[in-house]
Amino acid sequence: MTIIFGLLSAFSYGYADFVGALAAKRIRAVAATTYSFSVGLVVALILSMFVGADYSPQTIQTGIYAGVCSAVAISCLYAALALGPISIVSPLTAVVSAVIPVVFDVIAGQELSSFAVTAVVLILVAVVLVGFVPGDKVRLPSMPAFLYSIGAGLGFSGIFVFLDATDSDSGLAALVVMRVVGLILLVGGLLILWLRTPKKEFIERLTDWKLAGLVFLAGVGDVLGNVTFLIATRSGALAIAAVLTALYPVGTILLARVFLKERIAVSQGAGIALALGACALLAVG
Repeated sequence: MTIIFGLLSAFSYGYADFVGALAAKRIRAVAATTYSFSVGLVVALILSMFVGADYSPQTIQTGIYAGVCSAVAISCLYAALALGPISIVSPLTAVVSAVIPVVFDVIAGQELSSFAVTAVVLILVAVVLVGFVPGDKVRLPSMPAFLYSIGAGLGFSGIFVFLDATDSDSGLAALVVMRVVGLILLVGGLLILWLRTPKKEFIERLTDWKLAGLVFLAGVGDVLGNVTFLIATRSGALAIAAVLTALYPVGTILLARVFLKERIAVSQGAGIALALGACALLAVG
């Protein structure tokens, strides 16, 4: 169950990033994220009616922490991607977001088999291979871009750790709280940007159905990534769920290959093959 839902989480995040990136090319990234967060909150509320949600004080507190982490992660990620190069900061963020939960899980007493440890290492290597696109003019990130990448990775790892800490019978309560807090912080960020440049729109309008559809799909994909990650951690180890979820660039790259006809580099193909082999190793172990 952990392997299946961990991979589903990775694909959901990857597809959400793909359609979200398409939307962010037409409106500000923070506006696209605010819209998608709103969609995700509605979806989470609807799902919680069927799955259940127990808003205990501990769950609300954990959800608030996860919401703060989500705002930090997204803010730092966009800042890092803006500074670039994307081919380095993206896999760096993914690796940090996977390593921290693994370390946390091991310190907490989680025992991993030799198969699992080997698979975790292989998946981390696969993430780097998949995310890194070689080229003749590859440049190293600046210190601010490096720090933003680390910050984004820490933010995402915080989301994983806090969601994992929720009670198994709390349903989707923490996820709903996380979405509310994240949305409040995003709207606050938009307000700050608007106060600095009041001549610009507070938030861009969704000008056509195609843009609205992209935002909707991004919001649904993001919240499904959260839900499947919750299922993965509640059925197995946080370390395994986190490293599998960190494979989200695979989904983004495959979708870009299918719909945008983008070429897959040899290193990326090797990373995808390595990730599949590592998942098979996890299944055996």
